[in-house]
Amino acid sequence: MYASIEKLWLQGTAGRPPRLRRQIALTNQIALFGAMATLPYQVFYLFYDIALYWPVFSLNMLFMAGYLTVLGFNRSHRYTYSRNLVLINACTQILVVTYFIGAAAGVHLFYYAIGSVQALIFIRHRTAVLVWLLGGLVTLFLMCQFLFAEAATPVPEAYVNWMFAVSVVGAMTLSGSFSHLFRKEIDHAEDQLIQSNRNLEKLSTTDKLTGLANRRSLDQFLNHDWSRAHQDQMPTSILMCDVDSFKAFNDHYGHQAGDDCLQAIAQALRDVVRRPTDLVTRYGGEEFALVLPMTPEADARAIAERLRTRVEALQIPHAHSEVAPVVTISIGLSTLMPADEQPVAEVLAQADRALYRAKRQGRNRAVVHGETG
Repeated sequence: MYASIEKLWLQGTAGRPPRLRRQIALTNQIALFGAMATLPYQVFYLFYDIALYWPVFSLNMLFMAGYLTVLGFNRSHRYTYSRNLVLINACTQILVVTYFIGAAAGVHLFYYAIGSVQALIFIRHRTAVLVWLLGGLVTLFLMCQFLFAEAATPVPEAYVNWMFAVSVVGAMTLSGSFSHLFRKEIDHAEDQLIQSNRNLEKLSTTDKLTGLANRRSLDQFLNHDWSRAHQDQMPTSILMCDVDSFKAFNDHYGHQAGDDCLQAIAQALRDVVRRPTDLVTRYGGEEFALVLPMTPEADARAIAERLRTRVEALQIPHAHSEVAPVVTISIGLSTLMPADEQPVAEVLAQADRALYRAKRQGRNRAVVHGETG
């Protein structure tokens, strides 16, 4: 039931900007609830004495048709007409009905419901317009309260309190419902904004080609998470990886093949390094950097060897490699022990120097910083 009604008030919202979407939805909600709030009075007129209440009953039918027209305007993208119609229709209906059945029935209390949402159905906040509109609602309420104390076709004494109770419940229900539904729209918009910010943050910290974290992610980790890892009194290892003779590969096979090669290597690195605490990044060009918290040198050396053999096992042809007929990588490794006081930049530089030694020693190998040979 709720889903069906929701589809009605979402008419015309598809593809609209968030502010306009909220205006359309709220306008449709006022129209639907206005029509539904009219029904209890129509039932009373119909079964109590339709001959006596025929004028107000007929006019209410016209007002209900006006509410349905609001939905049609929004569906056909005539949003300003829809907003103006729902306000005029609701305010006029309350005035007319109060004239016929008197202020004692409390129908003019629905002006409170309109006043509680009138600022929300305008896309732009124009203070002068909203003040003028609120003043108009106050004036209409006072007219109903004091000018229509005597009704043209009064409600019988036995039913006045009942009808007043219906008016109070209806006005408060509408006000609460509008607030609840608008809050849902705001929460939805906020969720979308948060998700958009997360997506933007992910884009800004993710390498577009490989899907790995980028240099910015590495810097953030080293700047913010390094001290926490160090406080855990566990060693942290850094691996610097470089694709051997990658320029020659690009020159011979082309840039598209080079991109495919880097993507395959990135996936191989992900396959080997799986812990959620580890960070695998594309450092730049054909270089990759891996941060392995809580990983001593011996374990990091084993991981480096698995990385090297995994990339070699990809069997990506490399006719111009100085090392092998397939693509290979060289790896430099440095480990920070808990007692060390070295800055993180120095540990990264040590891994880079170890990588340089791996290249000098013939490539396709892993070299640990401080290791002789």
